[in-house]
Amino acid sequence: MEKATEQHVSGLVELLGQVAGGDAGDAVARLVAAGEAAVPALLAARPEFERSGRPEVAQALREIGPPAVRAAAAASTEGGIPPKERELAALLGLFDARCLDELAALLGHAVPEVRGAALTALHGLGPDARPALAAVLPFLGNRREEFSARRFLDALGPAAADELLAVRADGPGRLRRHALHALAHLGACDGLSARDRAALERLVRIKLLDDRLPDEMWDFHWVAVPGEGYQAAFDALGLHDRTPATLAMGLTGRVHDEAVVARPDGTDLTVHRVFVTPEIAGWRLFFGTVLVNCPDDGRLERLAEACGQAHYCYRDGYEDCHHWAIAERGRGVVRSFQTYREPAWTGDPLPWEEPQTEDPLWEPGMYEPNASLESDAQAVAGRLTVDPEEIDEDTPMAGHGWFAVTAPGVGRGVFPGALSV
Repeated sequence: MEKATEQHVSGLVELLGQVAGGDAGDAVARLVAAGEAAVPALLAARPEFERSGRPEVAQALREIGPPAVRAAAAASTEGGIPPKERELAALLGLFDARCLDELAALLGHAVPEVRGAALTALHGLGPDARPALAAVLPFLGNRREEFSARRFLDALGPAAADELLAVRADGPGRLRRHALHALAHLGACDGLSARDRAALERLVRIKLLDDRLPDEMWDFHWVAVPGEGYQAAFDALGLHDRTPATLAMGLTGRVHDEAVVARPDGTDLTVHRVFVTPEIAGWRLFFGTVLVNCPDDGRLERLAEACGQAHYCYRDGYEDCHHWAIAERGRGVVRSFQTYREPAWTGDPLPWEEPQTEDPLWEPGMYEPNASLESDAQAVAGRLTVDPEEIDEDTPMAGHGWFAVTAPGVGRGVFPGALSV
């Protein structure tokens, strides 16, 4: 850069700091006309202008466009010190869709912080960033950037499905796996070709032959019914379209078990997915947010009528609130406990319960008359049925798991999120 040009730009930036209104607009226009030569001085002045709440420097950088993106990225790595990703993302987020190619090119930068900042900036462009989809797809396999890549997909929404399906059908081959991941995340797998669907079903069948417990955490609420005759539970809960599922699929699928689909008349229908485990130590466990509070709406009693008995367990993530209930055929809910409910206990104590008088601090009137010391839902499950967190390689297991949904014919791929297999 020539000395005169540096002085000219510096003078314009100094002037910009001294004027406002129409005069500031004239200074911005002159800086934009200077183009790439103005970028270093603008970058240096940006922090002070941002602290004072003035937008003129950001406006000038935005209007300069692609050269400013390239210069900003280069300046961020001067001296070999990685930039602070959040700060660089805020800077790159100033630019609009005219800089799409430059932002997409930064996804191949050698410095991870630059790649991450560019990905965040692309997400900020929303649907305008769709041409960068192919460049973003590989980040779905990058643990560091996968979350940002998913946010990018969310910003594009279902409109990206056709392009992703085209990648599955026509390549390039290096992106096919990532395109499938993206389709699963968007809940758009029902558009897959018959060949793709058959391949996925074959993979599930193979995995079911040697199903193993994954590392994922179990959910905090479930219903247990006896393994023998558990099939009656599907009708009792209004579940449809059963499909085989591994334990890994069930545990990862719990994160996104709700979807909204269109009815034939165009109105919205909310559907839920329920995971049913293999038979574990003689019991089948049903997981799904739709089952929360089922003791209160009659569904636990319906399950007991269909299966002989049904046990509900719930605990919150802080181990602060517990809820358990036992229903039997012909008797309804025979016993339950729920933290903070008034009264907390229903039904008479069952023979296996530890009496309240075993509390070393017990005194008359300290507990509800029908209370016991069995207030821990997880411990009750471990005593009577299965505590999921105590399942290990030695726990007896038979059959395989299932997915089922609360409305027929909605398809398997409408639920967002990729599943482990």
